[in-house]
Amino acid sequence: MGDSYLVRERLAALQKEAVGEPPAFGAAETLYGDRADLETIAVALMTLPLMGSRFVALRQPEKLKEDVQKGVAELLGDIPPQTYFVVVSDAPDMRKTLFAALKKQGDVEALGVGSKRDGSRARPELMDAAAGLAKARSVELSREALAAFVDFIQDDTSRMVNELEKLSLRYADQKLEPRQVLESLGGERALTAFALEGALRERRIGRAIAELRRSLAQGERPEVLVGQLAGELRSLLRARALLDSGLDESSAIKAFGGGRGYFVVPRARNFRRGELVRAIRQLGRVDVDAKTGQGDPAAGLERMLLQLNAST
Repeated sequence: MGDSYLVRERLAALQKEAVGEPPAFGAAETLYGDRADLETIAVALMTLPLMGSRFVALRQPEKLKEDVQKGVAELLGDIPPQTYFVVVSDAPDMRKTLFAALKKQGDVEALGVGSKRDGSRARPELMDAAAGLAKARSVELSREALAAFVDFIQDDTSRMVNELEKLSLRYADQKLEPRQVLESLGGERALTAFALEGALRERRIGRAIAELRRSLAQGERPEVLVGQLAGELRSLLRARALLDSGLDESSAIKAFGGGRGYFVVPRARNFRRGELVRAIRQLGRVDVDAKTGQGDPAAGLERMLLQLNAST
């Protein structure tokens, strides 16, 4: 259950492992909960394969009637050993009979990288998912390139796959760095955004102001840049807090989670906690100005960067 694209890929991999690709005649069967009754499911599960193994997938099990779910749950212990039974659901209700039975047996696999989850857990999952999808398509990304890719795509798994396929066709067997990834994903705007974040992280304030002006000249809205800079400052503040707690750099990187920690944590030593907090508060005021039409948000962003420069 979970992210639909990841579920489709996992299902295809399981079927290939069980009965090969393409499967032999009669070796694989797919049923649908809105069209299947208990007898149909039982026949599919108890039919012995002509040779080798058999693979039965039940989609939309949440649409089965409760009595049918109960019957299928009772069949779970009697499935022939050479038969693989996979239940696929986009909207599982773990209180219902079949789902509860599968959970009790420890046979539930959740696939997803949902953005609504806590960020400290969601980002490592996104990194792992992107790395797995890249490996399957023979796309080799440096750690920084993988982090830049995830930052740009976020949790849109389908787009991850589409963009990785483009990168595979364009760069073949090369190991990709952030510039190549961002050029492919978003052109000059993406490159400028990446350069702005990198300059801030490195505390090269003059370069950051130049990249800020370039972003604005390219038509980027100030409120978008507020979010971008705020995200970078929050990451630096979190990394600074981990270091201040007494962790060494490698432990802080591990605690930070995901590939981003590898290049945020070392740079957090460039800043003091107090100045990061002040900069984030300043950005909050700039954000209000941008959304209410009061003041000049572009000038406010420059002031924030200049104050960071002044406190060096």
